Parts: sequence; C-alpha cells; structure tokens
Amino acid sequence: MSPINSLPFDVFQIIITSCWKEKGESFALVASHVCRVWRRHVLDMPLLWNRLEFATGTPQWDKLEVKLERSSQAPLDIVVKEEVFLKSGMPHLRRIMRMIVPHIERWRSLRMVDVPHKIRRVLLNQLRGRSVPRLHQIEVVQGKKYDRTWGCRIKSTSRRWDARKVFDGVLHLRHLEWTNPEAEYRLLPPFRNLLTLKLGPGTLNIEAKQLIQLVFRILSASPALQVLSLSHGPDSDYDSDTETEDVEHFLQPPVTHSSLQLLHVVATTSVRGVILRSLVLPKLQSLGQPIHDAEIDTLCCKTLAQSNSSHGLRGVVIAGPGDDPTLNSHLPSAIMTFQDLVVVVFRLIDFGGNNKWLPDFGNCCPHLKSLNLLYCTGYTAKAIQTIVEMRMKREEIASLGELRMYPTYGQWNVTASGEEVAWFSQVLEFNSGGVWYEISRYDS
Repeated sequence: MSPINSLPFDVFQIIITSCWKEKGESFALVASHVCRVWRRHVLDMPLLWNRLEFATGTPQWDKLEVKLERSSQAPLDIVVKEEVFLKSGMPHLRRIMRMIVPHIERWRSLRMVDVPHKIRRVLLNQLRGRSVPRLHQIEVVQGKKYDRTWGCRIKSTSRRWDARKVFDGVLHLRHLEWTNPEAEYRLLPPFRNLLTLKLGPGTLNIEAKQLIQLVFRILSASPALQVLSLSHGPDSDYDSDTETEDVEHFLQPPVTHSSLQLLHVVATTSVRGVILRSLVLPKLQSLGQPIHDAEIDTLCCKTLAQSNSSHGLRGVVIAGPGDDPTLNSHLPSAIMTFQDLVVVVFRLIDFGGNNKWLPDFGNCCPHLKSLNLLYCTGYTAKAIQTIVEMRMKREEIASLGELRMYPTYGQWNVTASGEEVAWFSQVLEFNSGGVWYEISRYDS
C-alpha cells in the first residue's frame, strides 16, 4: 500500500481539498480514479462536488446529476450562464429547475451571468415564500456582450415584480449584487447580516436627492455592511450647476456606521460630497475606483478632517474647486489627519503659488507610497523632489514608490527639468502611465 493511503482520513482530506482549490473542480474527478482507496475517500467528501455550473449549450446532465448526488447534504453553489439558454431556452430551464429546486434549502450561492431577464426572474421567484437559511450570496453579473449597455440587459420589464417577496426567506444573506429599475431599489428589504451590496452600474436612474436618501437607508438598515457600491445613472461623471445647487444643502442628520470599509458612489462630486459630509465612517478605507468615481472636493476633504469621521482612509482623490481656489488653503491641515493614506491623487488643484498650500508630505502620512498631481498648478518640481528626499532619509515613514506629475498645458514652472526627471526615475517609478486608483496593489 502506498504511504499516502495509510494517512488518517482527516489528513488526506486536507491534502485533497488543498489540491482541489488550486487545480479546480476537475481535480476531484481525477482523484476519484487513482485507486479504490482514493475513490472511497474522495466520494466521502461532499464539498468537492457541491458546485453546479450550467454554462454550455449542451450541458452534461448525467455528470451534473452525479455531482448533485455526491454532494449529499453539503451547501450548493449554483452558477447559471447565458450560453445554456441560447439554443434551448425553456426546455433547459425546466431541466435545471427539476434538478436544483428540490434542494433549495441547501443553496449557498446563486450566480447568474448574462442570463435573460425572464429566466432570471423565474429562478429568483423560486425563493418566494421559502426558507433558504444557507443562502449567503446572490450575484447577477451582466457583461458587455454584443456591445449592449451593461445595465439595460438586466432590467426587469414588469414593475409589479416585488423584490421583498423574493428575499423574505433569505435572512442570512451576506453578499448581494443587484441591478433593477429604480422602483425596485426602494423595495429592497433590510439585510441585517449583509456584508457586501453592489447596485449598478449605470441603471440607478433616480434623482440625486433620492440617491442620497437611499444610501442612508441602506446604511441604517445594514449595520454589518463592509462594502457599498452603487451607480447613479450612466452620465454621472460631471457636475451640473443645477444639481450642485439642488443638493448642496441637502445634508442628512449625521449617521455613524462602524463597519463600512469601502463606499463607492458613482455620482457627481457634489452628490458624493453631500453623502460623505453627513457620515461618520471610522473604518472607511477607500472610496472606490477608478479615480473619477472616487473624487471628493476640497470642501468635503476639510469637513472629513474636521469631523475626524474617516481617519482610516487609505486612498483619496481630491479635486480642486473651480470658482474659489482659496478653499485649497485647507489642504495641508486636512491631509495631516489622514495618517493611513497609501495613495493620494490631486486633480486640478491650485496650490496657491510657490507651494503655499502643498501638504508637507515629508512629515505626514507615514504609509504613503503613491503621490499623483494631475493638472495641478502653484507648486514646483523642486518642492516635490525635497519631499521625496525627506521620506527617503526618515526611517519612521515609508519612501515614495510612485510619483506622477502631469502639468496643465503651459504651466512650465511645474514641469520637471531633464536633471529632475533623471533623478526621479532613479529613485522611484516616475510618470509611469495613467493613474489607476487601486489601494491593494500597494499592500506589502
């Protein structure tokens, strides 16, 4: 007998599970054909067989039935993709339903990728009036296949469809990615245990004030929430004067949320600012990506610093005010409060001339690794070089690893000389492509 076959079953189980996670689902099938001992052990491990994926135009129904049987009473992870319905829609749907609905109490996750909206509603309607205690994750993924708009393909056609009836029995949901017409968002029930909620992108076409109210309703109803991402319509990258005036004084009563780590609101800078100025988020680390979806203005930055409501931010994108550059005078003191910053991006900031309002990064933000100045004015390349040198000399703060200085056209005073460019390029990554605001890539 091979030495591995003499291992205790629990040790064998750990080894096989580790290999299965690394190699994928096919490993379980391969391992079950090595020998009789391995086959007996592998067939006694239901978690190796609990993922049912319906992803091709000609599903291998027999193999799926075998996997379902071998999964015993293990929680089921179900994946349904568009391809299974391309040639035979309703017949395949009926067969899928016959296979998975009798085991609905075992559903742990349900992921639907590009599934037609009628079929998606049929699958979700199976949750109505049922207790689904193990269901922790629902994910609806709509891609850009056939160049169709992301959100348009996921909208429901019937406004009478009541989301509350779908989720009544899903009390322990942890992760939900959901996109529907505006009327259905207001019908989403409170999820006390929810950790992740993603709404959108691109189809939350409600008024800015309704969006602000929705954010506060969600946070009030979901105290354990760690990630909230939602999109305010497809054309929300630019502020309009009308909207800015409309929401600027629409501040909500202060709300403290002690769990939220990522708040990604794809909306105008003014809407995002109103939301943040009314929240106290001690664990907030990120406002999302890319940078245009994470911008705050200098007024919002000042408010966050004064309230000390988001002192744990690890990344921030600060955009300058168009009409009153003196608001930038608050930047040095505001930046001093964000001691956990890893990435900072300034965009269209006027630093007041002669570096007057340039934060003293040589003596603050000890974890900072990426400094980006996009189309900013009022500072000098020499001052940035001094900051880089100071951080290199000080042991208690991190050296910069990345620097970008993209000046506004004609602002030659902030353009690095040839010698400065050579020096920057030797000590860090200098002007290396565009800015992608992703904090995790800087984690050591």
